[in-house]
Amino acid sequence: IGDAPISVQEYGQNLRQAQDLVRQQAQQQNAEQMNAYINSPEFRRAVLDDLIQRRLLLGYARAAGMSVSVDELRNEIIGVQAFYGEDGNFSVERYEQLLRAQNMTPAGFEAQIEQEILLSRIRQSIAGSAFIPESVVDRLVRIRGQEREVSQLLISPVEFREGIEVSEEDARQYFEENSSLFRIPERAKVEYLVLTPEVAAATVEVPEEDLKRVYEDKIEEFQTAEERRASHILIAVGANATDEEEAAAKSKTDELAGQLQASPNRFGELARANSEDPGSAEQGGDLGFFQRGFMVAEFEKAAFALDVGQISEPVRTQYGFHIIRIDDIKPVVTTPFAEVREQLLKEVRESRVQDAYIQAAQTFSDMVYTEYDSLKPTADALGLTVQSSDWISPAGGGMNPLLNSPELLEAVFSAESLEEKRNTQAMEVQPNALLSARVAEYAPAADMVFEDVSGDIIDFLKTERAVEMAAEQGEALLEQLTKGERPKGLKWSKPGKVTLQKRQGLHPEGVRAVFSADTTSLPTYAGLSVDDGRYVIYRISAVNDVSSVSPDDLQTASRQLSQMVEQEQYAAFVGQLRERSDVVVNEAAINPDQ
Repeated sequence: IGDAPISVQEYGQNLRQAQDLVRQQAQQQNAEQMNAYINSPEFRRAVLDDLIQRRLLLGYARAAGMSVSVDELRNEIIGVQAFYGEDGNFSVERYEQLLRAQNMTPAGFEAQIEQEILLSRIRQSIAGSAFIPESVVDRLVRIRGQEREVSQLLISPVEFREGIEVSEEDARQYFEENSSLFRIPERAKVEYLVLTPEVAAATVEVPEEDLKRVYEDKIEEFQTAEERRASHILIAVGANATDEEEAAAKSKTDELAGQLQASPNRFGELARANSEDPGSAEQGGDLGFFQRGFMVAEFEKAAFALDVGQISEPVRTQYGFHIIRIDDIKPVVTTPFAEVREQLLKEVRESRVQDAYIQAAQTFSDMVYTEYDSLKPTADALGLTVQSSDWISPAGGGMNPLLNSPELLEAVFSAESLEEKRNTQAMEVQPNALLSARVAEYAPAADMVFEDVSGDIIDFLKTERAVEMAAEQGEALLEQLTKGERPKGLKWSKPGKVTLQKRQGLHPEGVRAVFSADTTSLPTYAGLSVDDGRYVIYRISAVNDVSSVSPDDLQTASRQLSQMVEQEQYAAFVGQLRERSDVVVNEAAINPDQ
């Protein structure tokens, strides 16, 4: 994309993340179909298009001078409830712990949030430009609410099937012309081993003394930061102030300090009357509680050197001169070991399990390679069980999701695996799931014998011809009815009232046909073939328009139309960015098998 390429590594990482997400969301679906989908050229292209769109939009934001302020970023982060502790306050410790669990650094997370804010801002700016005339909204509501009285005439292929004759010669001709449909792909049954962290966990122990040592090493994580509540009086000094102006500010501060020395109880009164900090002056200078790192260095040093009730000497900062009073102190509080023991145990155990898994994975990878003619030595060494599969093909591992990895299937059906009877190399088929397989039984691709499938072909051809005949008769009847003819013996269903939103059992395409029909003259007719091969004719005998439209209906329709328009405008905007940009795609990197 211009001078900002998307690397193969970046694309591959995003592709794997998208594939893993689909696997998690579609665990109950057909594994072979899912595997074909997430490895299809269309899916791969969609992932790349999303990356390109994101890169283009962020480039546009930078070129337009858009930026995210520190306050915006901070507010976005503190709005994430997961980062709050049990006391209801934002917890820096929890923030960092959760990011570490996701293998992220605060800097990386904040950069990601900043990008999301920019992308959201662009989308909102486009969304704000959408305008839908009230007349259009009103018409949409009336069309949605319109009722049409509909009867159906069903023409089923079953009515024609019995009279259809298909000869063996017809079946053989179909068999020969469509030979690719009657070929059994090569297949294999495999033995395989799977290593997961759960297997490694059986060897992990965490002694109590180790937990206590970790507690002592990380004691700061179990302590609250000291917090101080302070009030201050600020006599501001501008960045470009003259020596005379600074001297005047210092003199005024000294005068106030003298008054406070004589009457400390007047601090709030003097702050309200003299402080030039608009955020705290009206509260008598109250700044609330803060931790180290939240104030400029000079202010912090003075504030954390005072006791409760003490008032500081004038303190010079980049903002001017401050007089500081400490109103309250929340000391460091240490959470006892007993209260965090289970948390520590979980963390330490997970870490050691991961370490054990990494060590076991190395052993696993080495042994399936060195002991290439059997999986048993590796299984014995690591306490694993050799498992067996049903038939699998290069297209997928059937209902076993572990055997659906394209890389694994390629290795299983490679010459090395089939001819030399070697274990496949260890490969990660799912996150934290390492697998090696070897072929136990193999069947090469083979053509089906005509005699074995002739009956199925004859049955299929009868059904196909019956569907064609149903459509032919249906279209002929529809033409007669449209011309005003009234054929006898037609068995119409009982009329029913339907709307675009309440189709009362009508086929979705049928509803579209019914509401696309011209109702200037009634009755009027529409027809189409539906999924099961039937041809359906719809008779529209009455139209009932909406008499009035409620404000709620108008508001709902306006919102939905606006969303549709906004999506179209957004897509058009991204399309324009792409047209104006130098986007070159390495097709071989997207679909390496093509």
